[in-house]
Amino acid sequence: MTLSTGRIITTGIVAAVLLVAVVPLWAQESRDGERILHRYFDISEWDEGQQSAAGDGPPSVGDQRQAQHPPAAPGDAPGLWASPLDGEWILTPDGPEGPADVDSPHGDLDDGGGETPLDASTDRVDALDYQANFQPSVVPFKRGVVQDQIRSDGAGDYSAYLGSRRSRPVSVGGSLGAGEERFWGSFLVRMEPGMRHRIPSVSPHQRVLSVDTEPRIELQIERDAADNFYVSGPEQDLVRINIELAVDRQYFDGALDDSISWEAFDQSNVDLGDQLRAKTEEVLQLIGISPSAMSPRQALERLVEYHRSFEARPFPETLRGDRYVEISEQQIGVCRHRSLTFMITAGALGISSRYVYNEAHAFVEVYWPGQGWRRIDLGGAADAFNYSSSDDSEVHDGIWDDEFPRPDIYEEEMAHLAGDGSEGSGEGEGQYEADEGEQPGDSGDGHTDEMPPGDHEHGDLGDMQDMLGDTLPTDEDPGDAPEMPKVVELLEADGEVLRGERVRVRGRVDDVEAGAEVEVMLFPSGSRESGQGVSLGRAVVDQEGYFEARWEVPRQATLGRWRLVGRVVE
Repeated sequence: MTLSTGRIITTGIVAAVLLVAVVPLWAQESRDGERILHRYFDISEWDEGQQSAAGDGPPSVGDQRQAQHPPAAPGDAPGLWASPLDGEWILTPDGPEGPADVDSPHGDLDDGGGETPLDASTDRVDALDYQANFQPSVVPFKRGVVQDQIRSDGAGDYSAYLGSRRSRPVSVGGSLGAGEERFWGSFLVRMEPGMRHRIPSVSPHQRVLSVDTEPRIELQIERDAADNFYVSGPEQDLVRINIELAVDRQYFDGALDDSISWEAFDQSNVDLGDQLRAKTEEVLQLIGISPSAMSPRQALERLVEYHRSFEARPFPETLRGDRYVEISEQQIGVCRHRSLTFMITAGALGISSRYVYNEAHAFVEVYWPGQGWRRIDLGGAADAFNYSSSDDSEVHDGIWDDEFPRPDIYEEEMAHLAGDGSEGSGEGEGQYEADEGEQPGDSGDGHTDEMPPGDHEHGDLGDMQDMLGDTLPTDEDPGDAPEMPKVVELLEADGEVLRGERVRVRGRVDDVEAGAEVEVMLFPSGSRESGQGVSLGRAVVDQEGYFEARWEVPRQATLGRWRLVGRVVE
């Protein structure tokens, strides 16, 4: 991941960055009662000595039957274990089964699909569990179920559903193409003859390069009109399915074509009747979107910004009208409310979108003419996020940054997670960091009460001060100096944002003499306390006021979202 830059006073934010580690985690659990936001997720450090002492093998599975294939190294194909690993879910026609009940607050997880109502439970949810199935991990954006239509009863109630369950075969084979990235998926499926079984996916555009099973069976892969993926086979058995995917990077964070005009949006996938269209016109006016005065790209940005400004709070008891209009007006709800109302409003603009969810999070996909489907996250909130993974995969970097507006409340969600001890991400949606399994796996509710051999203890994402340990002292407190006259402008920042790796920072300072020193620091997003900053280093200003240096990201900086801050040392 690279750093972006911007102009800032010495106490301001120049660039938001995310520190990640190329290391596995087996489990992480957030503390009860803390508000966490679904999408950003910090992972604290663990005792590396414990890691080496535990050994390099996979979790112990007792007397389970073991396939011929050994456990995989990061980036290699997963091992073919014929029985569940500790805490692993089994996919069945009735939905996933785990050591404990699997909740589904964002929609049914069974193969039938069902409908997802736009409900009035808009306050934050309790702890949710997330099972990682891919490496690298896409937590919390696993595509569990995709719905592409909206139903309205005309009385103020709405629901999303899958328009057609007709499917077509998916071919297997080929190699990685330009702009594509490789992902491995691993699922344990209770197969039943003649039945299609839904499996999670990474992207609607994914291509299947290879498939392997244990035991060996003939397997068919299909996809429906909303790009839900299914497997079927002739035998009744518990089957481990490993699937190799090629995924176009554009889906995660690719730039959308600004030149696309409204003429390209001939029709949305959401069928709006006259009555619903009148409601959407009311909401569009409320949001401030006018197709006659805005380009499609401008309208989409405004729509994303508006829905990212929702808050998770109780639905007002006094409201008894149209739920779509009321939720939109109040800007309330967790991830499913944001995604469902977004889908309806986008449909009024002729923009096709889908409602996508898994056991812990909901988000949307938007279709952009000439480029295809693009994932967009709108945020969410929950009390805890429990993550389970059975492999050592890293977290895919496409989860952190995109080109859409980030209103203050959305950034506060990120800061809450990175700067004030919140754990996990939202909605039960998780925050994550490194591993598809994504990372957290200890659910605290029986999922993985005892971590299997080889697992790493998860740390408490408590006080950032505790997470950082000793911080570098500064000559002045950037949080207590609002009238500092010097302005530090950070012009460039490149390099991998990895602890122990080097980052190059270039900037300029007004009104200082040559030889003056500038200190560049990392601060947890949302924090202004000097005691929470980590110094990258100091550079000397030249005759024209410019400075440039390359510094190693300190290893004491914990994983999470950070800001670059520059100041003149006086």
